[in-house]
Amino acid sequence: MTSTVVVDCSALVRALADHGPAGRAVRARLRDLDVLAAPGLLDYELVSALFGMVRGGKLTAKEAEKAIADYQALAVTKHETLVLWQRVRELHHDISAYDAQYVALAETLAVPLVTSDARIRRSGAARCAIEVFA
Repeated sequence: MTSTVVVDCSALVRALADHGPAGRAVRARLRDLDVLAAPGLLDYELVSALFGMVRGGKLTAKEAEKAIADYQALAVTKHETLVLWQRVRELHHDISAYDAQYVALAETLAVPLVTSDARIRRSGAARCAIEVFA
């Protein structure tokens, strides 16, 4: 198994806040990896997603705080992705510019992208392995 993956916000939200089978599956996949890589925008996306879940009644404020603390304890290597803008531009016709950042980074690092967003794989635009945990 690859010792490095790019992990996107959807997968990390599952890992940090989903106590069901999908959350367990993501946690099992990410456990024991040498490196979790992500674009620098992950911090903002993750906090926004968790607060959105609080507003939507899917998480309590205390659960969101714990998820953020658990995230801070993870060793996630964040990468500047502006240098990948040309590939992001190519991908944005098929997936969002946010998702394209993760795909472009995974392609550049030649590692899989771990996500909970099946649309990324369905788009067929990625030149890297896409592992979907939904």
